[in-house]
Amino acid sequence: MIVGACLTQIRLGMMLKVLKRVFNVLHPDRRPDWEQKREREFIKAANSLKTLRVTPEGGMSIDPEELREQIVTSREQLKHLVHKPRIPSGPFSPVAHQEASSSVESPDGALDCIEVVAWRRLTSGAAVRYTCLQRVSTGRFVVAAASLFSGGTESLPPWVDGNINRQVASAFQNREFHWYATVGEAMDAWDAAL
Repeated sequence: MIVGACLTQIRLGMMLKVLKRVFNVLHPDRRPDWEQKREREFIKAANSLKTLRVTPEGGMSIDPEELREQIVTSREQLKHLVHKPRIPSGPFSPVAHQEASSSVESPDGALDCIEVVAWRRLTSGAAVRYTCLQRVSTGRFVVAAASLFSGGTESLPPWVDGNINRQVASAFQNREFHWYATVGEAMDAWDAAL
């Protein structure tokens, strides 16, 4: 009985290989070589995971500890590619406080920032994309630009929409930043200023 089941498995495997070859002849993969190579590398990497399990419904699970180990190993191998940001020579000292949670930064101070994008859905159904900056040295946030995505721009002034890169560069040159502890506080302050 077991031998018969094994032979059936072998025959099915051989039939699937033949069907796969026929399918590949009838429908060749027309993607570029680099994309096919990238897919093969991903499949190889996924198959190398020891605790990866696929459910019959198509869901996947993996032991988070194995994933963490892979990430730590990859970080160690690639840490030579990461440059640490320049840390300002002195500690952060706010010039003045606008509110209890915000601070004003002098425009001549060096600003090392990370761009953070946040979205907010308005009651009208439109969405606002906030381009925020996060100060590396303090972890505080400011909104540098915003864009409205809807049928019209009646909710926000026309200067709010446009080229985000130009708006962020202009904000660096022409504005005194008010930094907030969270992205939400920065977004609320931006909305209140409109």
